[in-house]
Amino acid sequence: MSKRGPRCTICSHERRHQIEIGLAHQVPVRALAARFDVSPDAVHRHGRNHLPPQLRAAILAAQKPTEIDLEQLQRNESEGLLSQLVAQRARLQQHAELALELGDARGAVSAETAITANLTLVGKLLGTLVQRHEVRHHAILLSADYIQLRQAIVQALQPFPEAARAVGAALHQLELEAAKDITGAKRPVLLEAPSC
Repeated sequence: MSKRGPRCTICSHERRHQIEIGLAHQVPVRALAARFDVSPDAVHRHGRNHLPPQLRAAILAAQKPTEIDLEQLQRNESEGLLSQLVAQRARLQQHAELALELGDARGAVSAETAITANLTLVGKLLGTLVQRHEVRHHAILLSADYIQLRQAIVQALQPFPEAARAVGAALHQLELEAAKDITGAKRPVLLEAPSC
């Protein structure tokens, strides 16, 4: 793997979000550097490497709502959230790689777990992950246990013909209803949970 450069000073800066807002509004790098007492090169690198176009757009959209429209607001917020999640995932991937380079297996696994959670949340946000619940019905009358039970009852009732006829009629009715359910059965019903 390639060697990493120095850690981004803007990422750890206490006023990082204000610097990013300035970058999104195309405030000159030198002006931002002077205002926040940081290196112009650091501001430039941060803007190039850690402030993707989606995040810039989300910052601008959040600061300039075009109209009071709940659907538009929801879209803007979703885009902002998505941008934040993409940026978070990139940082997590860097942490995972660094942990592997340093031989920290626990740290790498922890970062990978966080990446999976991030991807799950992004999938739900985009509606690509849907929870499904499937309900299946099994007819007990088709099981081997039922057939053995039926045979045992029939044999036990042989000395009692009236009881054998009554139980036989009841079993026949149950089996007839089960046969109707089986032959008229439709495909399993899938209930979809709304995506988050």
